[in-house]
Amino acid sequence: MSSEYEISVTYRIPRLPDVSVIRPALRPRPEQPIPHVYSGPTLCLFLPGSDEWHARMLIAETIVPWACLWLYYYEVWHTTGEWLGGGLHPSARRPRRRA
Repeated sequence: MSSEYEISVTYRIPRLPDVSVIRPALRPRPEQPIPHVYSGPTLCLFLPGSDEWHARMLIAETIVPWACLWLYYYEVWHTTGEWLGGGLHPSARRPRRRA
């Protein structure tokens, strides 16, 4: 019952992976910005510097499933106005390198 999404995953060592939704475009709710995104918008999937993700982890086993889960929470948020995905989002600026 959910939308189908096309995403882009970009990863260049020593930077952190970037995940963006190509289509359909993410949409804010009236008077609510999209939660847990950086500019671009790049999805906020983990807290940089927290060791939730590190370069020894496989993108296919972490980042891709986390992006799918993020999209699930995005659809719930779009329907209800409540972000149920938890997590911390410290700023709109994403660190480019691992801290």
